[in-house]
Amino acid sequence: MPRKTKNLAKRELRDSDGVVFYSYRSNNTGRIVELEEHINAMILSSQPYNTVKAKASDLAKFYDYFIEASIVMHSEDYNNAVSDNPAIAASHELRSTLTLIFAGYTSFLLDGKHSKNPLARICAENLDSSPLKRASVSRMISSLCDFVSASNALEHSLQRQRNVDGLIDVEQGLTAVGQELGKVRHLSYRERATLVERSYMASCISGGAKVTMIKNFFKLPPTPKAEHDKFFPLECVGQFYINVKTHRDRAIYALCFGGGLRISEAASIRFQDVDVVKERVKLHDKGTISYLESISYTNVAGKSIDHYSVHLIEPFKTLFFEELTLYLENERPESGSEYLFLQSRGVKNKLTEEMVYPPYFHSKESTISEAWNRNLTRAGLTDEIFDELGTHSMRHFYAVFMRNFAPRPEGGQGYSDQEIQYYMRHSEFKSTKKYSKESFAKMAQKIEETNKALMEHETAFYEGRPTNKFTMIEKQSKKL
Repeated sequence: MPRKTKNLAKRELRDSDGVVFYSYRSNNTGRIVELEEHINAMILSSQPYNTVKAKASDLAKFYDYFIEASIVMHSEDYNNAVSDNPAIAASHELRSTLTLIFAGYTSFLLDGKHSKNPLARICAENLDSSPLKRASVSRMISSLCDFVSASNALEHSLQRQRNVDGLIDVEQGLTAVGQELGKVRHLSYRERATLVERSYMASCISGGAKVTMIKNFFKLPPTPKAEHDKFFPLECVGQFYINVKTHRDRAIYALCFGGGLRISEAASIRFQDVDVVKERVKLHDKGTISYLESISYTNVAGKSIDHYSVHLIEPFKTLFFEELTLYLENERPESGSEYLFLQSRGVKNKLTEEMVYPPYFHSKESTISEAWNRNLTRAGLTDEIFDELGTHSMRHFYAVFMRNFAPRPEGGQGYSDQEIQYYMRHSEFKSTKKYSKESFAKMAQKIEETNKALMEHETAFYEGRPTNKFTMIEKQSKKL
């Protein structure tokens, strides 16, 4: 359970029409209008709910740090910490207050209470903040940069507000800010904190027009060499797959391993997206979200894609259609839903007393990841490497296989990065480069183990049921 913010309250609300919106309130200054405007504008522009929710939390954490830093910077503990560190004290007075607060944020996230930056360390102690993983920090910095960059439209109004309300100009050096604060010492602590917070927040928002290279400002330390690859080990795919418990999950995983689908995409496949005769699968355009339609916005997830066709590889193509048939015959609840995969537990309609089974992609991320982890345990894949591999490792597997082992119709193996970009439906080539990797020699040696594991368990796994021709990975179908 994530720790609640100390200095502000973030709430996800709905209006009378069911429209989701966010509310932010500072303990000192009340509503944080500029933050509400930024997040709610994302909702109105139909960005996916999971994206908006993540950015809303990211910016709440930043503001919590930002408000705390505005108090800490004028505390005795901070001044003593700066004085005791000559390296910091040498340049401290040359920097503006806003720059110092921004400069400490990355270390606040990465290092927490062990930060060498005194502002970051004291704020982490006061907020009881633990260090975050680099991937999380990178995402949070990206959210902040987008926020500051989008704030240009507020610059002029905030500048006028600063002149009218007599806010402190925190763009000047720290010493000058301290002198201005000295002029208002007759104010109560709360009034003084409110004045400083409003001044600092105004400068933060207006920074969008002044910090033109904002993403370079929050530069993270060099990336440490990854201990593990992000793709599911090729030699373990067979062992994992044959230990998946349900036909529904086997069918979904077959789409992810064999088609490079994200788990959210595979879980939201509809009946009309599948052609069982030609054995083809496609994604669908979910279209623009409208709040006037009966759509649950909180279940809208996903990223933009370049096209909707799916290039399935063997043996997962065969496995998908076999497991889909078994799922529809034996596991799928009675439902008129257009979606193939449903949750196994239904909810009784209070009016009709009928059981309603929501689509599987409505499941919480924790529910899907817990099922994934149980399958790993059942397969005996409990080494440390699998602690870092979630469902998205199947998409990475697809990219690595297509780059190194997929047979080409004209002969040879492996496709170019540009071809893989098409197969993975990326709209930008830079996204493909994160997935497409050259193989290690050991992968080539162990690729046969995947085929062998699948072959050895085929008969027992399907228990007397007639099976289609089982084409191995290295004999991928050339018909699709």
